Amino acid sequence: MNLTRIYGLLVLAATLNLAACGGGGAPTTATPGGAPPTSSANAYTGPAPATADVQAFAVSFWNNVRVQNRCGQCHNATTPAQMPNFARSDDVNLAYAQANTVVNLGQPSSSRIVVKVSGGHNCWLADPSACGQILTTWISNWAGAAGAGTSPVQLVAPPVQSVGQSKNFPASSADFEATVYPLLSQYCSKCHSPNASTPQSPYFASNDPNQAYQNAIPKIDLNTPTNSRFYERLLTENHNCWSNCASNAATMLAAIQAFAGMVPTTSVDPSLVTSKALSLTQGTVASGAGRFDANVIAKYEFQTGTGLTAYDTSGVDPSADLTITGSVTWAGGWGINVGAGGKAQASTASSRKLHDMIEATGEYSVEAWVAPALVAADKSYMVSYSGGDTLRNFTLGQTNQQYDFLMRSSGSDLNGMPQLQTPVGGLVLQASLQHVVLTYDPVNGRQMFVNGSAIVVPDPQKGGTISNWDDTFALVLGNEVSMDRSWQGLIKFVAVHNRALTAKQILQNYNAGVGQRFYLLFNVAAVTGVAQGYVMFTVSQYDGASYLFTDPTFISLDPTVTPDNIVVKGIRIGINGTIPTVGQAYIPLNTTVTASAYTSLGEVLSKVGTVIALQSGPLVDQFFLSFDQLGTKTHVTVEASPVPTTPTDLAPVAGIGVRTFAQINSSLSMLTGVPTNQPAVLGTYQAVQQQLPAIPTLESFSSANQVGIAQLAVQYCNVAITTPALQAKLFPGVTFSATLFSSPTGVNQVSSALAARVLGTNLTSQPAASTVTTELGTLINTLCQSAACNSVGRVEAVATAACAAALGSSDMLIN
Repeated sequence: MNLTRIYGLLVLAATLNLAACGGGGAPTTATPGGAPPTSSANAYTGPAPATADVQAFAVSFWNNVRVQNRCGQCHNATTPAQMPNFARSDDVNLAYAQANTVVNLGQPSSSRIVVKVSGGHNCWLADPSACGQILTTWISNWAGAAGAGTSPVQLVAPPVQSVGQSKNFPASSADFEATVYPLLSQYCSKCHSPNASTPQSPYFASNDPNQAYQNAIPKIDLNTPTNSRFYERLLTENHNCWSNCASNAATMLAAIQAFAGMVPTTSVDPSLVTSKALSLTQGTVASGAGRFDANVIAKYEFQTGTGLTAYDTSGVDPSADLTITGSVTWAGGWGINVGAGGKAQASTASSRKLHDMIEATGEYSVEAWVAPALVAADKSYMVSYSGGDTLRNFTLGQTNQQYDFLMRSSGSDLNGMPQLQTPVGGLVLQASLQHVVLTYDPVNGRQMFVNGSAIVVPDPQKGGTISNWDDTFALVLGNEVSMDRSWQGLIKFVAVHNRALTAKQILQNYNAGVGQRFYLLFNVAAVTGVAQGYVMFTVSQYDGASYLFTDPTFISLDPTVTPDNIVVKGIRIGINGTIPTVGQAYIPLNTTVTASAYTSLGEVLSKVGTVIALQSGPLVDQFFLSFDQLGTKTHVTVEASPVPTTPTDLAPVAGIGVRTFAQINSSLSMLTGVPTNQPAVLGTYQAVQQQLPAIPTLESFSSANQVGIAQLAVQYCNVAITTPALQAKLFPGVTFSATLFSSPTGVNQVSSALAARVLGTNLTSQPAASTVTTELGTLINTLCQSAACNSVGRVEAVATAACAAALGSSDMLIN
């Protein structure tokens, strides 16, 4: 208990006659999720808070829980007066004293009240875990306001369990098809099939047995069939029973047991040097530790994992919960996968709190952990607070490999333009998980941060105000509210703050990480002789098919022990009694733990990370470690020799290629002298970028690519020819008059200048200049015959066409 709380409790003890805390009140019951509170708590008329900590408790925690539809309906001072009555409304000081028996300010997520509510006790939402997250936020806010802060994660020794025998899912789906699949395909295909009228993931009842098998694996426990979700859902949750639920559950269990009986048991090699075994959830929760969330007004952690609602766990009422529609599925390890046409949107009524709370401060931040699925995506929106494709307050968007920041202000139009973008050539946006933060305040304007680092770009709106925001808009993820800015990818976290985060706070949140992460402590005490000795990994479910292991660390949980001279060589990660051949990044590891390098946080063995394939799912999969050497114990592992393969001759491919989109844009800029950021050419490039070649092979080139190149070349040439200084450089010595193309001399001047511009010199292989000038001359004459070239405007238009034909040809394109 920290000093602030001790002092507060001593003051209360001296001034109050506290009632006994044991045994009173009605028995506790698990209440199903009900409607959220419709109003704030009643006005308080009792004694004033006795200390600053009581005041922090009142503002951050008590006013939120004492409402009737939350804890106030039971843990009050009237009826049923259930103890501890931390939600009583008559005396904030008495409520504070009782609350201290159920909270942990140092580690809010481990508070007794959080654990109870997360387990289903009196959650006011449909998802108990969401209520637990909200309570954690309120307790964290109380801790921060009171100056208590949060303590480092306290590592907890896991249970000691040996690596046992296990059954592993076979590669073939044949046994599954003969046992469990017939039940799934018959009774579950109305929902859990891609061909269903309303498809619901996972597709374990797909008409493709292989797809069904892969989706069914996480729902089946071969080692303990009664733990299988298919069985539990029927027996205890009465989910989609086709007749009598108990009878149906027994039928499903028999099918799973039959499947399990066909799978041989795997035993770990007893000669291996191994650690003890652990499942993912037996680790110490590491997620969210150390985040700066003091001014969060909307937060989405996507921990529910099922259903059509993504809860706002900021704890700030009203909750702006998101309704999921279209092609959106839940991702393993927390998150949502957004497909084409999908979105998650809050109501306009609940979204209004963003308008009200941000306008009150005049500044804000939008924070997201995202992994774009495409790097060629034009004007697609990840997070938007808007009213349609032409009206918005703010938007985080994507244009190919750039992040976009659109924001309405006194210096913009109603659509938030001009936008702020990461640099065109910087390729900041990557198809990997990235931490993206947008901030705004009237002094610094808009700023963008990616993976903790500022992206330095000038803000054309700097100094504007946001008093013109619209309070009728809605918050939407993965699209526009009008459904015409579809974005595809993974969203693992979103938060909106009503303050501009500082660079230090942004880096703090980036370092805190995202998603469901655990510290797995693999017990090696018996092997090394180090009391409470462990090799610890940070582990998370990376996606629906794999786990991410990072930062192996040797540590003892005994603070009096300092390990020394512990050799660690060749770590392999085992799962379910076997050691996969793929993902073993720690085989080359060769290090020694020494007293001089060891700290209270242990000694990091490697900064390398690796991915291990998921087998049965995070609730079932059991991990262990195998070592070539640990301490004085050794086991020499002889890697199997790779089976030689006979190379296959592929079809011949061209020895030359084509320039890709960025190269084409740069080449046309160099040829014409027009900068790539010139507004007209930049707008055209952004519009046609997806049409330009994305890979450099000739075989992939298409007619659509050529159309895009032609459009971009026309724009570059038009700007160059209508800009006198650029025209003079592109056509030295040529005067553009109404009579320029009335003689062969003028035609030749233009075609020769273009040929000289586009053709190389002293190349081993290059077309003759005459082949280019002849074709361009024919084009100019044909155009002047169709409409007389008797004005400067017409001459410039024909010259633009000839320029685009030359610069947009294969002479420029071939690389």
